[in-house]
Amino acid sequence: MNNEKLLAVDLFSGAGGLSLGFLQTGQIEIVAAVENNKSAQKTYRRNHQSVKKVFGDIRKLNYNEIIEDCKNYGQNRVNIVFGGPPCQGFSNANRQKTELISTNNQLVKEYVKAIEKLNPDAFVMENVKAMKSPKHKFFYSSKDHQEVVCELGLHPTNERIALGKECGFTDELTAFLKKVIKEKLDLSEYTVTDKDLFSRISHLGRKEKESTTYLVKSQNALNRLFPNWINFHNKYWCNGYMEKWMLLGDLLQKQNLTESCNEEFYSLLNEIIQVQKILMKMHEIALNNIEIIDIVSEHKHIYIEVQTYGVLDYLTTKFKKLGYKLNEDPLFLNAANFGAPQLRERLFLIGVKSEIVGNAAVELPIPIINNLNQFYTVKHAIGDLQELQPHTLMANDDPLLKPLSIQKNPLLQYLNGDVEVVRNHVMTETTQTALDRFKMLEPGQNFHHLDESLKQTYSDPGRTQNTVYLRLNYDTPSGTVLNVRKSMWIHPQKTRAISIREAARLQTFPDNFIFEGSKDSQYQQIGNAVPPLLGRAVAEQVLKYLKKPIEEPLASIIKPLEPVTNS
Repeated sequence: MNNEKLLAVDLFSGAGGLSLGFLQTGQIEIVAAVENNKSAQKTYRRNHQSVKKVFGDIRKLNYNEIIEDCKNYGQNRVNIVFGGPPCQGFSNANRQKTELISTNNQLVKEYVKAIEKLNPDAFVMENVKAMKSPKHKFFYSSKDHQEVVCELGLHPTNERIALGKECGFTDELTAFLKKVIKEKLDLSEYTVTDKDLFSRISHLGRKEKESTTYLVKSQNALNRLFPNWINFHNKYWCNGYMEKWMLLGDLLQKQNLTESCNEEFYSLLNEIIQVQKILMKMHEIALNNIEIIDIVSEHKHIYIEVQTYGVLDYLTTKFKKLGYKLNEDPLFLNAANFGAPQLRERLFLIGVKSEIVGNAAVELPIPIINNLNQFYTVKHAIGDLQELQPHTLMANDDPLLKPLSIQKNPLLQYLNGDVEVVRNHVMTETTQTALDRFKMLEPGQNFHHLDESLKQTYSDPGRTQNTVYLRLNYDTPSGTVLNVRKSMWIHPQKTRAISIREAARLQTFPDNFIFEGSKDSQYQQIGNAVPPLLGRAVAEQVLKYLKKPIEEPLASIIKPLEPVTNS
């Protein structure tokens, strides 16, 4: 490698946490970023003005255009591709959804396509730890055979997937679905044509306990739909179903509907909802050419037997086939090991062309901080902002002068970003109910530590996650930062929510990095991001393999703290 900077492309860039980490090495120029979310795009453009092109939908990306743009930088190719494609696990237990196939999982294959088209010297793929679990899989389809079986030698496994619960139509429905497979019928003809209507009746099915209140609110909206009730299906798959559909319409039209909402009504309603969910999932399967081995009814559910193969198995085999050497186990990095005040574990795949690394192993970066007692804590990151009252309205997000800090730890020196003011110090406006909960919680406690009288607004308090209504502890790193507005994270000592800027600092975004978009969008962008310090550590590791020395490595900036003792 010569002394020129290496050219990189950031896929699924979000706000740009990975980009920031790579740029901080001083050895990278980013040719293009790809991000479909408009608010995240706006944030990315504001903070990475040297990146001339930010594209939207990766599925419409012209890779030849990116390669052509490299000539503007005096080169003819991309050296590094990095990014974290969204990937969601498939849970056979989640039968509430009408979707069976996650479009996010399909975006993983778009990342692979980018590596094939751009053919970089190295790549970095970041994802959730659970990508390694069996829940992250692709459904085998006829179009997969050549690549998955013939070229990669993967062996799809048989698996039963629950479409939905048995109902009064089970035998007829199972026979009809087998006919659909055999004759390749278009199931969209048989599903409810108005998705808003289906959403409303599905919601009604979940609101049996609160039916009276819900129906008062939704009666007018439902009444507008009744004149066309029979036309909400283009075709009816059996006469018995059509009769029950019309009966449901008659019942919903009654003026005294709240009196009719008895056990029999809900049995009818939920039977129709269940049939529709099964038909919708089968339609989705057909659209994706998924091969169905069999359809069976047992254990009170209707199942399809299909074949699946693991996302991670596919990725590692495919990348090796493309000529890359990958890091083996361990595949996980914890942001706290690299200076973040946050225990955040993520999966990282680093791939480097085999001819570049030769016999050397490709490995993840070595932690800078190994001792748990030397991790940076919440207080190291946000303690100086404690007395700086956040705004609650986005319109009031004026720069706030930072309090003077007499003693700055290495992390805070980095987070200050060479600016004297903070932006995005905005928090969610808190209801009285939430404030009452805030007051009752000590550092480290969460929703489950509340008195039962303060949990009543939740329909199933026992299923609430431990991260909800979490009051942070100044003396420890935080847990994984997601959307802390939705989780209602609480300041360690103040009776208020964590601000956008405080969440950004926990993610190691310096104060000169400004977020754009709505309040919720900014919280979400931060939660989705790769902590820049972690991204920088990974970038330095990649550059080591590409023989690009770093003048000021991360280890010279983020020093381990003196161990905390109990004496």
